[in-house]
Amino acid sequence: MEIIRRSSTSEKTETHIPELCIEAVLRAVPRRFLSAVEAAILCGGEDGAEELRFRVNRPVQLVTGRGEVMLLQYAPFTQKEAAAMLEAVCGYSVYAKEQQLIRGFVTLPGGVRVGLSGEPLLGKDGIERFTNVSGFDIRLPREIIGCAEAFLPMLTENLPSGRLPVSALIAGKPGVGKTTFLRDCARCCSDGVGIASPLKVALADERNELSGSIEGVPALNVGLRTDVITSVPKTVSIPMLLRSMAPDVIVTDEIGGAEDMHAVSEATKYGVTVLASIHAGSSAELAHKKWLVDALSEGSFIRVLLLARNGGRFYLRSAALSGKDIGAGQC
Repeated sequence: MEIIRRSSTSEKTETHIPELCIEAVLRAVPRRFLSAVEAAILCGGEDGAEELRFRVNRPVQLVTGRGEVMLLQYAPFTQKEAAAMLEAVCGYSVYAKEQQLIRGFVTLPGGVRVGLSGEPLLGKDGIERFTNVSGFDIRLPREIIGCAEAFLPMLTENLPSGRLPVSALIAGKPGVGKTTFLRDCARCCSDGVGIASPLKVALADERNELSGSIEGVPALNVGLRTDVITSVPKTVSIPMLLRSMAPDVIVTDEIGGAEDMHAVSEATKYGVTVLASIHAGSSAELAHKKWLVDALSEGSFIRVLLLARNGGRFYLRSAALSGKDIGAGQC
């Protein structure tokens, strides 16, 4: 598949991990790992940490843009440290984070997502709680302000009122940078970057990773004209935003199934542009999601694009389903 457009984060972009994210991570990490973790987070470029993985009875793993580093100089992470770390990531109130825990993650201030593994307790309606947590995957949100700007020609069209965004679905493998990319798309739409005029943007931020909101206020740069609803399912937040905030554009992360897609499709029927992401590394993976193919056949999205990354460079290309090029944009 032909690569249409690429950009380097070293050109006209500002890359950093927000200070409040760093503080949130360091408060959660066991004290004996602090110096190594802080150094890895603050390290710039591709050598900087993107993920921190803690597993009971095994060494801590740091994942960077170049690969991985195992902290073999330290004794393995312990079960006692895991119990203390769970308390810390839950703000010392595990009960208050119960709804996030049953979905397998907790979001820290600034949009730091902490994935969990271990032994959950299964009830008649699904997972009720974790009885033991033995693994943590801390994903560090790097704001790359400007990373979407090179791709705006693929996300916009010349309309009677000027160049404006069209509904687009961004597909990519986990960890490729979809959330970072969507966040900058929201900023561009909200601030009028690369389009005819600034737009009213609404974030349906189910995992609070797009905005990193604290007490409902975005901590990350999502634009000056952006409203946010966090920590509730898209099936709830998207209708709320349509009714209450009259957005021009809705941005949401990780469409997970037919119910999410139905909420998105309803928004597009109201004339609202939707920018969303989905886990899929290829056109073939997209084509296996029948609920997605059905929605695309109804015109829910004008463009379907595959996001990839090599180090600090993003690539965006059109996706083809069943031999048909769904991503119709040409640059």
